[in-house]
Amino acid sequence: MLPILVVVPLLAAAVLALLLRNNPEPVKYIALLASLASLAIVAYITVYNPSATASFDWFNLGSYQFIVSVSTASTYQLLLLIIVAIITPLIFLYSIGFMDVPSEQPRYYFEMCVFAASMMLFAMSTSLITLLIAWEMLGITSYLLIGFWYDREHAPTAARKAITTIIIGDVALLLAVVILATAQGGFQYPVAGAGTGVLFLAGILMLIAAFTKSAQFPFHEWLSDAMEGPTPVSAFLHSSTMVKAGVFLVILMLPLFNTTYLLYLILVVGMASVIIGVTNALVSRHIKKILAYSTIEDLGLMLIPLAFGQVYAALALFFVQAFYKALLFMSAGSIIKANKGEEDIFKIFNTGQSKVVFITALIGTLSIAGFFPLSGFFGKYAVGSAVSSNVAVYAILVLAELGTSVYIFRWLFLPMRKNPQHEIGAGANSVPLTMIIPAIVLAVLVLFAAIVFALPHSGVLDALVLQSTNTTEALVVNAVAAAGLIIAYLVYVKGNRFYLSMNNSHIFAALNNNAITNGIYLAICSMFLHVGKIMGMLDSDFDYTTYRLSYNIINSGKLAKPLINGQTNNYVIGFVIGVLVLAAAVLYVVI
Repeated sequence: MLPILVVVPLLAAAVLALLLRNNPEPVKYIALLASLASLAIVAYITVYNPSATASFDWFNLGSYQFIVSVSTASTYQLLLLIIVAIITPLIFLYSIGFMDVPSEQPRYYFEMCVFAASMMLFAMSTSLITLLIAWEMLGITSYLLIGFWYDREHAPTAARKAITTIIIGDVALLLAVVILATAQGGFQYPVAGAGTGVLFLAGILMLIAAFTKSAQFPFHEWLSDAMEGPTPVSAFLHSSTMVKAGVFLVILMLPLFNTTYLLYLILVVGMASVIIGVTNALVSRHIKKILAYSTIEDLGLMLIPLAFGQVYAALALFFVQAFYKALLFMSAGSIIKANKGEEDIFKIFNTGQSKVVFITALIGTLSIAGFFPLSGFFGKYAVGSAVSSNVAVYAILVLAELGTSVYIFRWLFLPMRKNPQHEIGAGANSVPLTMIIPAIVLAVLVLFAAIVFALPHSGVLDALVLQSTNTTEALVVNAVAAAGLIIAYLVYVKGNRFYLSMNNSHIFAALNNNAITNGIYLAICSMFLHVGKIMGMLDSDFDYTTYRLSYNIINSGKLAKPLINGQTNNYVIGFVIGVLVLAAAVLYVVI
């Protein structure tokens, strides 16, 4: 069943690419049916064969066996597979209403099917070879989807920026795989052992790969630019694919990082990413970029408990974030469509869009803020509880969560304002039902996904079951969320002049630090460009020097050639002259 799980979306992609290029109408329905078939297969595996495995020999090279192997024996892998299987058909259904240009649909659904198949293969991979294949497939499909609207001004630039950053991690991962395969004699996942310099190097390279894929500091800025892609792509990429792959890689390789003392690096990067995500989201005006920065924060929050060895806490947020983040992006897409493509929250108003859009957006907002009993509360509580022994880290996370509550309610309140210049409903675009239904389903999942945290036994979700609950920590999570709600209401609903002046202040300009990050990127690229120019000059000078040297040698040979004419007298004269020169040189040295 496992190979079929990957083949189904790939087969659908092949049909879309080869057979339906000139007939786009059935495309969306074939892709949706393929995603539902994958969901059915995952449900069957979860219930009847949760420890399924499959593998086949690819080729052998000396003593190395290149085997493509997949499995759902690990709870982590099956959990990720379930998340991808649930989110995929919802994204495809949402896309039917959002992607309404027929000529774009074959290419769009082809790339999305390959994207889904890549993430399923990644979730099930049990060897470094399989992981590397899935990793590269995710990278190239994300590049294609981010730059999907390549005729727009910024989309190609955003796609190139994403793939340029990600490829740094791809090279690092390839080197790490080679190092580990050489050290272990095979491509199995590394196991805990004595830390050595070789394993330390492999661990560093693995982390670089994870940080680039999950848009963590200092490789984070590509994710906000990736909002140039279609909104369903953003919802898919941020909730259950691509960026989640980096965090999942850290989970899989945690024994390696633990033995090589790299947990401290994970903690520092996670904390930096959380701070950067919150500060930028507080001041960004782009309705989707605010959510992108919140994803950077979420991924950083997942890394922090991993640095403390608390895999459960990371998985808890990993699980719930998929649903509320997909819901928030779908809500953003519906708001954008109702406002004729406007993406600036200061220019978006309540134009009469369905109340369902507001209600589902509100549920997602309450969940990411951390209000009980929504599922987001349990993820935020789990992370806070995992690090509560470290007062400094816990305090920073509390402040970050306060910032999260403020910016996410700012994200909600501003687009819901009434436009004083127009009546509600004037010029509003209707939101298709196919965009509303997936949001409703996700809202229900956000409301009821919390049930798995209270179950005494939940099969594959055993890792998520709460062992105990600290009332004080739970109250802190809710109190911080409520405080952020109150601040956002007072500033962005009641204090129009106040928030507009704050938006133009130097403090807000400092918080919007993406310009600094992009400036650093530009400086690094400029440095390499100058180094390349210097190397090019040296290479040119070297070529010129060797050319002149060879040219002079050839000419010297041409000048000496007439002397080789077979005349014995000439040879004797040459010999005598040589002896005299040699004798003169000896006398000069002696004297």
